[in-house]
Amino acid sequence: MITTTPVAGVPAQRSKTKRLTAFDISAILLTVVLAIIFFFPLYWAIIGALKRPNELQVIPPLLYPPNPQWLNFVEVGRVIPFYRYVLNTAIITILSTIGGVLSASLVGYGFSSFRFRGRHVLFIILLATMVLPSEVTLIPTFVLFVNYLGWGNSINPLVIPSWFGGGAFSIFLFRQFFASIPKDLNDAAKIDGCGPFRYYATILMPLSVPVIITLSILWFQFSWNDLIGPLIYLTDPEKYTVSTGLLALRTSLSGTFSRRGQSMDHLLMAGSLIGMLPSLVIFFALQRYFIKGVIMTGIKG
Repeated sequence: MITTTPVAGVPAQRSKTKRLTAFDISAILLTVVLAIIFFFPLYWAIIGALKRPNELQVIPPLLYPPNPQWLNFVEVGRVIPFYRYVLNTAIITILSTIGGVLSASLVGYGFSSFRFRGRHVLFIILLATMVLPSEVTLIPTFVLFVNYLGWGNSINPLVIPSWFGGGAFSIFLFRQFFASIPKDLNDAAKIDGCGPFRYYATILMPLSVPVIITLSILWFQFSWNDLIGPLIYLTDPEKYTVSTGLLALRTSLSGTFSRRGQSMDHLLMAGSLIGMLPSLVIFFALQRYFIKGVIMTGIKG
């Protein structure tokens, strides 16, 4: 009879199959059910954007378009200049995202690396602003931007404020990340003759890629989907964004409905789908960096 003895340092062969327990099966089923529930509104918007007007009123509802109407996405641009609104939103979003991330990184670097009197008090005051709802500061900022600075009917109130700090949460996230980096790295950079700004630009920022991507996603989502800001500052229809454009599209389609006697909601769903598409693409393309930025605790050795 031949027997084998395990060799030191070599792990014993493990079974390649793992039995699923009742808890595992329940967790999988719950995940599938929740995924279907959360995905269904998006699916309904997609099929609604591809239906004909009369197909929206069918009872029971059609779960798929028999003849997909891809021209509905073209028709949206004929009713109102919707694709012009998409371009306006892209310009505002890109400028706001760059300004918010860049300025927040500079302020967070200042709070984490420089020692000055009142630093902690200022940081606490900064964090306290996070509890203020935006409605509280809406009227004062409107009076400041429109009456005193003359920024009415322009994108300045939607872009320029992001270049001055980037918001308390963005500063907090950068400050916490920079504080987690060992001070020995800064000391070594100083010995090699690296100044504060060079240290920030060539060492800290490359290490901060997960934080930068995380905040870029959040800033993009906020700026792209913002309704209140464009609604109160932009009065020229040519400067509308996607959010205000969808509101104008709804108003326009209400008049079309009264004239034609049929629902035009398929065009509204097509416009909504166009408006949500960039956010979905960016989030799913960068979600692993987003998760890494949220759970970060330091740097890897």
